[in-house]
Amino acid sequence: MSSILGSSSFRALLRILSLAGGYWFSGWISLQLAIPPGFVSGLFLPMGIALGAILIWGWSMLFGVLIGSCLLNISVVLLAGQSFSWAVFSLAFEIALGSALAGAFGAWLIRRYVGFPNDLTDERKIFLFFILGGPIATSISASVGSLALFFNGIIQGKQLFYSWWTWWIGDAIGVLIATPLMCIFFAAPRNVWRNRRAAVGVPLVFSSIVVVVVFVMASMSEQKKMEAQFRQEAQVVVSSVKLGLSSVEYILAALGGLFISSDNVTRKEFSAYIDHVIVKKHGVSGFSWNRYVRRDERENFEQKMRSEGFEGFYIKEKNASGTFVKASERDDYVVIGYIEPWQENNAIHGLDVAVDPVRAAALNRALESNAFAVTSPLQLMQDKQYSPGVIAFFPVFDLARLNTLSANKKNWLLGYATAIVRTNDLIADTLTPFKTDDYNLIITDITQKANPLRFYTKGQVAIPAYAQDLILEERVVLGGRELLISVSPTEKFLSEHVSLQAWFVLAGGLLFCSLLGGFLLSISGRTQHVTNLVEQRTRELASIFENAAEAILVVDENGGIQKANPAAATLFAYPLADFRHLQIVALIPALQGRLNELHLAVLPSELRETIGQRSDGANVSVELSISPVDISEQKFFTFIIHDVTARRKVDLLKTEFISTVSHELRTPLTSIKGALSIVLSGNTGVLDEKANHLLAIAKNNADRLARLVNDILDIDKLEFGNVQLNMQPAPIYPLLKQAVEQNHAYAERYCIHLQLDLPREALMSLRVNIDADRFLQVMSNLISNAIKFSHRQSVVRVNLQREEDNILISVIDTGQGIPDEFRQRIFTKFAQADSSDTRRRDGTGLGLSITKVIVDAMGGSIDYVSTVNKGTTFTIRLPIVS
Repeated sequence: MSSILGSSSFRALLRILSLAGGYWFSGWISLQLAIPPGFVSGLFLPMGIALGAILIWGWSMLFGVLIGSCLLNISVVLLAGQSFSWAVFSLAFEIALGSALAGAFGAWLIRRYVGFPNDLTDERKIFLFFILGGPIATSISASVGSLALFFNGIIQGKQLFYSWWTWWIGDAIGVLIATPLMCIFFAAPRNVWRNRRAAVGVPLVFSSIVVVVVFVMASMSEQKKMEAQFRQEAQVVVSSVKLGLSSVEYILAALGGLFISSDNVTRKEFSAYIDHVIVKKHGVSGFSWNRYVRRDERENFEQKMRSEGFEGFYIKEKNASGTFVKASERDDYVVIGYIEPWQENNAIHGLDVAVDPVRAAALNRALESNAFAVTSPLQLMQDKQYSPGVIAFFPVFDLARLNTLSANKKNWLLGYATAIVRTNDLIADTLTPFKTDDYNLIITDITQKANPLRFYTKGQVAIPAYAQDLILEERVVLGGRELLISVSPTEKFLSEHVSLQAWFVLAGGLLFCSLLGGFLLSISGRTQHVTNLVEQRTRELASIFENAAEAILVVDENGGIQKANPAAATLFAYPLADFRHLQIVALIPALQGRLNELHLAVLPSELRETIGQRSDGANVSVELSISPVDISEQKFFTFIIHDVTARRKVDLLKTEFISTVSHELRTPLTSIKGALSIVLSGNTGVLDEKANHLLAIAKNNADRLARLVNDILDIDKLEFGNVQLNMQPAPIYPLLKQAVEQNHAYAERYCIHLQLDLPREALMSLRVNIDADRFLQVMSNLISNAIKFSHRQSVVRVNLQREEDNILISVIDTGQGIPDEFRQRIFTKFAQADSSDTRRRDGTGLGLSITKVIVDAMGGSIDYVSTVNKGTTFTIRLPIVS
């Protein structure tokens, strides 16, 4: 059993059935927000659930969409009171197919252009996700569903676009709201989507609920407004119907007065009275005088009627076959004596109406109550086709004999003033002033509760469930019969008077909610992206921190060590856990009382290189680099501590080497140079040409070696501050002239013309604070370099300019130039753009390095611009002194 429950196919089937159930339930919930007629809904959640399920669990979920949609649409039909049929199933399946196609198309678009699974942290992908899955994909479900309703005769062609539009809006908004919620609860990567439950899911659900509540309130308000409007109109209709029904009684009472006031009313008088006195007949089809005739009065009555022009008159009745025959003998008769209009009703002239049980019941009720009485709805004898009708009787008594006779009312009964009423004509005449296509009117005779009879019907008998609350019902009594008048709105009235304001509130509010969801997805996506980056960078920094070769300490502003890396533990010989209990002064004693200086941009030199103290008390030479950091309004300092013990040893070796060069190499080199000079001067005898050439080469190399030794000694002294500059304010122009003169012979050696540009007179007196000897050394280095790297017969210029509070000294050549890739190394030791060329041109590679050190020491700066094969300009900038 457990293996079956754990199988993938069973889980897939369970998901399909769960989706079908969820689709049906969410669809039922969504339809509760529909506004009749047409069931316009601003939110259809199942489409969003279906799209999310297909994206998350795959294409098999389409079966769940088909099943759920079919069940939903079939249940809607059944709840509406219709029976299940193949046509109902076919329509439901067509709509379900459209929903499945929309879900499949939306999932395909998202997988292709967005990618899924996807954490949707990018605004562009969020936008595409919503647009492709919502408005674009749901156009298919709206199109298929609307066409299915049209071809199945549910809606008309003029309703097609409206149906499509509202369907599309509901499905699209359902996707925009429900699909993100599906992703939040079920999509991968789970760690990303789970974190959005509070940031996206809760606000989206809460705002949607608020919108739905507002919609329900607005919908109820609109429903009450429409109900009040309809009831007001319906009440007027009911009042008019009641007035029309009661008018029959008034007419018959007037007609009865004619026979009370006259002992012998003739046929002509009756006809004239009907035509001229009862002008407004209010929908009554005919009038008659039904004379009460006793058995002993029958012959005289028949004779009298024949004498008034009714030839062949006799009292008659209908036999079983429906043919009029002479009435059989009985104690009394109620005979139609006069009737108008004559042409339409002469066939029933002379009829004994008391023979018919329905008519007889009304006659007896009128006699006993001495009041107006009406039959139950019946078929009029003069009508060939059934048309609802009633006969109204008003009893007329002989008032002169009323007090002299016995209690038997028949003894003083003259007859009945009668109205033949076709209910359709009567009610139609009553409703003439009203717009009859706005309401349905049903009048039912409910005198016999177990057997109600339809009195009048206009419009639909079956009223939709959503319109039940609008029905106005009122009971009236007409001639001893109890009638129920029911007025309900037509579909036309509902469609014209229903307000879509509530629907727009729902659709607009939910659209806002979906946009809010997209915005929250974007914000949470950015947050998640930043969080991921922070975590990644934190891991990277932690890895760097833990694996750095240099010792790193994080110190608070009070000097307490907050964090240390393994390299620090190795350097100071402390366990890592012990650093949290140490002060920085325990490791760097020189910081005692000087923690406030950590804020300085440039640390004092005695704090940059100092002595650290290990846990065993041993000292270690260290170099400090300190950076202040503000975290959560608290100041921290990052110490990067470099062990310079090895470098100190190297410096010591270098010092010893320089001392060796100074004492052990310089002295013999001087002797060699002197001996070579004496030999080459000829004082020791004349040398042959070959020997002279070899000694000259040796002499040049000795000179070069001497310069190299001097340069090494110079740069060492300058870098380590062993040479004190003699800084004095001095005019710059005379020094430039002196530098040019000193290098004139060197320029001639390379066939170069050396030129000092004549400055403006105001520049000749400018003074700078410099060491004159060292300045001449700088100029000699720059000029000699320019000469060595210039083309023969070219010019090297020395130029003096002023720039605000500085003077600019430029050495300009038109030689081979300096490549751009050499800029980073131009002022470093032994830097040579082309070592073979440098050796050919007699250089050591230290001149520019020495030059920069001297210029920096004098408070100036040096830089250059160069173009290959066009020349180079070196510029020294020195501040002017007054």
